[in-house]
Amino acid sequence: MRHPLQLFPLSVPVAAAALAAACTSMGPTPATTGFTARPMPRDGVEVQAGLLPGHYLSSSVVESPDGNSIEQLSAAAQADELVGVPGLVLGVRAFGQEGDRPIEPVIGYRRALAGGAASIGGFLYGSHAEHEAHGASYEATRLGGELAGDVRVFPNRWIEPHVFGGFNLQRLTAEGTYCTDDRMQWAQDCPEPDEPARPVVSATARGVFPAAHVGIAAELLRGRDSWFHGARVAFMASGGTMPHVESASQTADEAYFAFGLTLSVGIGAGAAAD
Repeated sequence: MRHPLQLFPLSVPVAAAALAAACTSMGPTPATTGFTARPMPRDGVEVQAGLLPGHYLSSSVVESPDGNSIEQLSAAAQADELVGVPGLVLGVRAFGQEGDRPIEPVIGYRRALAGGAASIGGFLYGSHAEHEAHGASYEATRLGGELAGDVRVFPNRWIEPHVFGGFNLQRLTAEGTYCTDDRMQWAQDCPEPDEPARPVVSATARGVFPAAHVGIAAELLRGRDSWFHGARVAFMASGGTMPHVESASQTADEAYFAFGLTLSVGIGAGAAAD
């Protein structure tokens, strides 16, 4: 079935690899920014691609909501020497499927502790998006913040294992129009032009929704002095809450659980010669 709705407070969409085979989903909502708390060793840019845990807004209006893995592409720039603010990171990310993929700015702060054995970071983000497809439409705005931490298990010149985690809080507001079953209770596919009409409803959802994630990562060749700052492969699991709407009215929040997998590559300034 297609979930033609869109009414949860999160504005950004995304294309999903973990979607049920016969469904079309809209309004992806990642549970984390995907940005690592680890600062780069020197000024540069980190580019990341992969899947983040989260959920789709379309799941908010079905009887049994669930989580999904959401595609994302992001970049983060660190320029301590240029801006004179060590730890400041400016980023941008896009997540969702074609036509429903807003671009969202991210600003954050990262700091290494204990000689790089641990790191902490905080990120703020926000965006607005709207989309129409399969007879459904939505408009949503979100503002969020995330606190993250990272701990190196042991140092190694070639491969360093890490454990990480974080807490995310999003303020979401959304409204949408979608097709329902005959009881006007749950969202269903909107009919094709030659099929009988189905009821159409409009609904609004809003609230503050928390999510937490934990994961393991491997950093590759990070200790080099060259322009290549290393790569990072991270696997994560996340749980959180999402809005739930029945009969066009928002009800109690629902819990969800999902997984993610990302690859990051850093490039930038080489180490200064002695």
